[in-house]
Amino acid sequence: MHDKSRRQLSADMLARKQELINRRLDAQRARINARFEHKQAHLRDKQNVKQDQIIEAALLLLQEGGLDALSLRDIARRLNMQAPALYWYFRNKENLIDLMAEAILQKELHSLKVRADDESWQEWLIGHMSQLRRAMLAYPDGARVVAGAHIYPAITLARSFEYSLASLASAGIELRTAAHIVITATHYTFGHVIEEQASPSADDLAKVDTITLFESYPYMREMIKVMGDPSTGADKNFVIGLEYIIRGATV
Repeated sequence: MHDKSRRQLSADMLARKQELINRRLDAQRARINARFEHKQAHLRDKQNVKQDQIIEAALLLLQEGGLDALSLRDIARRLNMQAPALYWYFRNKENLIDLMAEAILQKELHSLKVRADDESWQEWLIGHMSQLRRAMLAYPDGARVVAGAHIYPAITLARSFEYSLASLASAGIELRTAAHIVITATHYTFGHVIEEQASPSADDLAKVDTITLFESYPYMREMIKVMGDPSTGADKNFVIGLEYIIRGATV
């Protein structure tokens, strides 16, 4: 057999192998999507209109006063109910907060998909973590609510982990390595948003004598000059930190 024929045969075999891999990946993505859609449908079936109203009232109160000020009594008052009646719909406050986390995530991540073949896993992960950050920033203490949620009933949190692992594994990354990358990126995102939401307001900062404060902290003074106003560069600073995690993972 001529060398040219051998090369053509090898190329054809590689093409067939790649086509088979792509079919398997497509089938895997379809199974993952179907599995989570089934879980979400089951969760929706278990919830009734009154439960949805309670969750929405709780989110409105979260928007107004944050997590520490959220009480079952205030939620019940908002809905013209007695506080003990809430236990007909939720086992306890923790169960309600889990479903609040699910509602927060669903508003931003409802159309989350596994990485496409033509998308790099790095860009996919940066985009997904940015979505996760936006979801939590939509509510005061949103990061505390989501980071403390249980995988069920906060199944969109489970979907986040599963789709992230699948997106890295389909790019050829060994599962243990993929797990470390995803966990680190997710923890970074949780921590970053918790810090963002706990940071002092502009009014609070205006009361601080920064000149006296930074006399003893010259590196912090220079850091603030270099990084600029965190309120205007928050998105950029978040992505830069995430890229450091990902670049370190690919070295």
